[in-house]
Amino acid sequence: MTRVIAGAVAAALVTLAVFAVPSHADERVQITATDGVQLVGHLAGLEGPGIVFGHMYPADQRSWTAFAEEMANAGFRTLTFDFRGYGESGGEKDIAAIDRDMEGAYRFLIGRKIRPVYLVGASMGGTAALIVASRVPVAGVATLSAPVAFRGLDAAPALAKLTTRKLFLAAAADQPAAAAAKQFAAQAADPKTIQLVPGGEHGTALFDGAQAAAVKTALRGFLTAPASP
Repeated sequence: MTRVIAGAVAAALVTLAVFAVPSHADERVQITATDGVQLVGHLAGLEGPGIVFGHMYPADQRSWTAFAEEMANAGFRTLTFDFRGYGESGGEKDIAAIDRDMEGAYRFLIGRKIRPVYLVGASMGGTAALIVASRVPVAGVATLSAPVAFRGLDAAPALAKLTTRKLFLAAAADQPAAAAAKQFAAQAADPKTIQLVPGGEHGTALFDGAQAAAVKTALRGFLTAPASP
């Protein structure tokens, strides 16, 4: 009888421990773009700096889910969201306006008193991230395979205004993306880092290829580096 009671108590304690310390929260949230379009995102993490993830074309926020979960478990508040007209979000698809969505997601985190905030974007999401980082204070901006311009969205005028830390990442054999990363690195002011990895994958597809470990290491290192004095 004593052994049975002891075993029951031990099992109860394990159960309480599991439910008392969740690895991260996950909340479906409503985001308002700066021009009023209603967007849907998912906020994860319990505490720490914020990261806004912008997805590539023609994907949606799910392309960032796995990496965002990793960073939430590493001590960040992570926000994935669908650009207008994609996935769960409202509005019509308008790539030339997605910087308004990215800024709306940034302001959502600030409104939740989550700061500092990093912007991370894949392909068109990276272009939007650079534009937004040129006009609001962020802790850093990282791009995966971002083009300089895409369907009316143009980061070129923003480059001279970027004063925050920057990471430009692309696959070497993805020639347009690699050329854009080199242009970003040549025209943007310090601090900046460019990293070209082997292969030809584009955007968040970089997480699926042989270079996935190098890409994740580069992003994690950028996001967890000590803030500049």
